[in-house]
Amino acid sequence: MKPFLWEIGCEEIPGSWLPSLVSQLEEKVDKELEGLTLARRKMESYATTRRLVVHVPGIAEKQDDRKEQVIGPPLSLARDESGNWSMAALGFAKKNGLGARKLATVQTPKGEYVGFERTIRGQKTKDLLPGIMARVLRSLSFPKFMSWDATLPDGSPLPFGRPIRWMVAIYGDRVIPFEIPVVGAPPVKAGNKTRGHRFLAPHRAQPGAPFVVSSFAELKQGLLKHYVVLDGEQRAERLEKELRRLEKRAKARRAGGIDAKTVADMVEWPGAVLGHYPAELLALPEEVRHTVLIHHQHYFPLDGRASFIAVTNMASDPKGHIRRGAERVVLARLRDAKFFWDADLEAPLEQRLSSLEGVLFHPKLGSYREKTERVTRLSLAVAERCGARESPVRRAAMLAKCDLTTGMVGEFPELQGVVGGLYAREQGESEAVWKAIYSHYRPLGLATDDLFPLNREGAVVALADKLDTLAGLLSAGVVPRGSSDPFGLRRAALGAIRILLESQERVGIEVAVAPSELLREALLGVREQGANVDGEAEANLSDFFAERLRFVFARRYRYDEVNAVFALGVLERPVQEVERRLEALAASRGSEDFAALSAAFKRVGNILSDRIVGEVDESLLSAKAEKELFLAVEGVSPRTRAHLDALRYEEALAELSKLRPQVDRFFDEVLVMAEEQRLRENRLALLKRLQLLFSEVADLSEIVPTERAS
Repeated sequence: MKPFLWEIGCEEIPGSWLPSLVSQLEEKVDKELEGLTLARRKMESYATTRRLVVHVPGIAEKQDDRKEQVIGPPLSLARDESGNWSMAALGFAKKNGLGARKLATVQTPKGEYVGFERTIRGQKTKDLLPGIMARVLRSLSFPKFMSWDATLPDGSPLPFGRPIRWMVAIYGDRVIPFEIPVVGAPPVKAGNKTRGHRFLAPHRAQPGAPFVVSSFAELKQGLLKHYVVLDGEQRAERLEKELRRLEKRAKARRAGGIDAKTVADMVEWPGAVLGHYPAELLALPEEVRHTVLIHHQHYFPLDGRASFIAVTNMASDPKGHIRRGAERVVLARLRDAKFFWDADLEAPLEQRLSSLEGVLFHPKLGSYREKTERVTRLSLAVAERCGARESPVRRAAMLAKCDLTTGMVGEFPELQGVVGGLYAREQGESEAVWKAIYSHYRPLGLATDDLFPLNREGAVVALADKLDTLAGLLSAGVVPRGSSDPFGLRRAALGAIRILLESQERVGIEVAVAPSELLREALLGVREQGANVDGEAEANLSDFFAERLRFVFARRYRYDEVNAVFALGVLERPVQEVERRLEALAASRGSEDFAALSAAFKRVGNILSDRIVGEVDESLLSAKAEKELFLAVEGVSPRTRAHLDALRYEEALAELSKLRPQVDRFFDEVLVMAEEQRLRENRLALLKRLQLLFSEVADLSEIVPTERAS
């Protein structure tokens, strides 16, 4: 085996892209080697803002030889009446460069054929690597691609995240010949020269000048000498040390909301400087200051201080140029925010309501003023069903979108909702109202650390807002396709599902309403405003929401458990009830009785199929086993239904599991499809009664035996 080193040198790649690119690069190179049956040792991949690197410590020098069976015509066509090879067989031999004596009879699942076995010589790895590199470059996925007039060796275009400027490709001690032609510029040729930091270099060396490497160890050490830390974890460790040093110097701790690892990926040689801004700007709400410092600048604010730590790509800042530059940027941004804060507070939020008529939500759905009316109506309907207070819900829903007309949101769109809540608090709105406005965009998805509405009113308005968005946009024909979801409809559906599932635990309110009812209510609001909506809106909306609901539960439960519960019609039941059914199935499926009953339930379903049956006539029960089953079902039914009414599904399944002995005996001793029609129909009616009783929890015929499901 020989080692393979591949470095792709680029213009600066956004740091947030690196984690995905590292895993992609490793996965795709490994898949290529696997597809070509090349033995290899475990590889490692790295990335900085200017390079992607993959290192395979060992790849076999060539593929193993392999034998392949080539199949020709069927034997019945390959021999003539005299037993000699027919023209079909001789043509097959000639096509493959064989003499007739090389042909043999081959046994296949389809019968006897004529064929032969040939040995395919394995190709050398050095000849395969250029093709591997081209396919990997073409398959890498970026959040955004750039067209830089480059092509692959086969002439196909090569859009990439950033233009490629150099490339190192070494297998063993040889450079792999590979070239990327670029229109109007010299081609990028693979070689053995890499480049270090743009602005830093060892003594007497030129910054950014190429230097030779012959192995991964040389690359890593050479880059370190040229002020590039290749390993992302090591960059984060270096940055963390710098951050702690500056925290100690400032006598303050960092605020949350920003991760050192993410920021470390934005530089190749992590450093940091301590900056300050005027203390009077601390009067701005923390949310505003942190939006400027964290989201815009990727700086670390210090708690309770008019200070921040800025990450740099330099070893030091002895003359303070970097620090002063960072301070100037922060000061300008914070002064802008202070101006908007003061100006926006001059107009009460309620006065801005009419201005929403000029803010378009969607061409087919009208303005945000119309959306506000729909959300208010839907919020009140939700509040009525879950016992939330009507007055603060109405007020919060009416004012929730007013901040879209403020200068602050125009400059800092990340503050939508949040700054509306802050303005409401400053202008004297009640705590219930301003907190609801502040958090009505939450939650944004399924992330466990994603924030949740702060209070009951916020949960109600957030749910109504998300449902209105889904109903309106899906009605208008906006449907996510593949990975494209520009209006965030999947995220809106997931947020609504989380509110339905978690509101009782988080804010002490349970929205125990079937999703179908809420979706119809949301759709009704869209139609009442006379919006131009798609005729299949209700079906599209239901299907989309059910799909997202399945996605949520499939992350927690087995697929067959989800299928069993969803078979009963998932949108017609409150989401909490659906989850309780799934919990009961997951807890019960390990028992032997449950496994036997689920198998029997499937058998019952196969027997009944789509038959229409009547009621059980007790006088027609003749066999002892069917009488016992009837009495057992009669005895279990009241207790089971009591558990079902109290939503105790696990206890209901435990009660039903007691029927196993009678069910087993029934199938062992009773002929269901008896010749006498009345007897047969009565036994089918008994099975139907059993099926209906079990179907109160789930369609157990969907349950797969545990060893197969796993």
